[in-house]
Amino acid sequence: MVEALDDDKTAIQYKTLATGTPREKLEVLVELYATAKECRARADVLLSSSSESFTLREAHNPWRQFRDIIGEPLFDIILTIVRLDQPSDVRALAGDILAHLGHPEAVGRLLEDYENHRNEIDNYPPLAIYGNLGRIGTDAAARALIWLWGTKWDADIAGALGRCNSDMAQDFLLMQARAHSSVHVRSMCMGNLKAPVTKEKVDLFLDRLENGEYNECFTAIYMINILRVESAANALLALRAKTGDKIVIKFIKETLLLLEQSVKIVAF
Repeated sequence: MVEALDDDKTAIQYKTLATGTPREKLEVLVELYATAKECRARADVLLSSSSESFTLREAHNPWRQFRDIIGEPLFDIILTIVRLDQPSDVRALAGDILAHLGHPEAVGRLLEDYENHRNEIDNYPPLAIYGNLGRIGTDAAARALIWLWGTKWDADIAGALGRCNSDMAQDFLLMQARAHSSVHVRSMCMGNLKAPVTKEKVDLFLDRLENGEYNECFTAIYMINILRVESAANALLALRAKTGDKIVIKFIKETLLLLEQSVKIVAF
């Protein structure tokens, strides 16, 4: 368990970050980064053992835990460094702390990190950047992920967009599920759509049941299952009648049973 910092130590760290030399500030930030890693690790364990809803992620948000441990004054000065300092090693490390904790103010730092490694992107996907933006999950984070779209790692970006609590992210995923040139990316985009179920989403699922490639068809069944799309039952029956794939038939059967149970619950 991560323990709160001693008040005297916190006061010294605050003073150092406010008035110290760059080297002294970096030493303090290195210590605080270690605390941030513990908070992130603890949050990841809590989330891995339960469903990852946005509400649950907020309840176990590592930056809130970190703020409680170090105190608001010290946390606020880290925010001030990220927001107002000129580019420097100090601001970069403060931004890395916030990025590791999934704080909304870290979006700019994550994009800066991406730019610094742009020449390596083809061979080394920046999965940590995508993951941290998805963890932040705001419209600003979604906008950043959309700006990063257009590499061979689009499927990974789709996964990060799926974690965002953002209508913008959902609209973009819906569009790319139809338009992207890669069937794998299209399937990933469809698989990261979330409730609420809209006519546009249902139309996509029905189209992919009838016209999609194998992965898209299977993903459409999965999404109908997950989102309980009762209106897709007839399309599932039609697909079951014409397909000879035993795996697809089994999955359709399971999904139809689930939809039937869902309808009974609603009726009750």
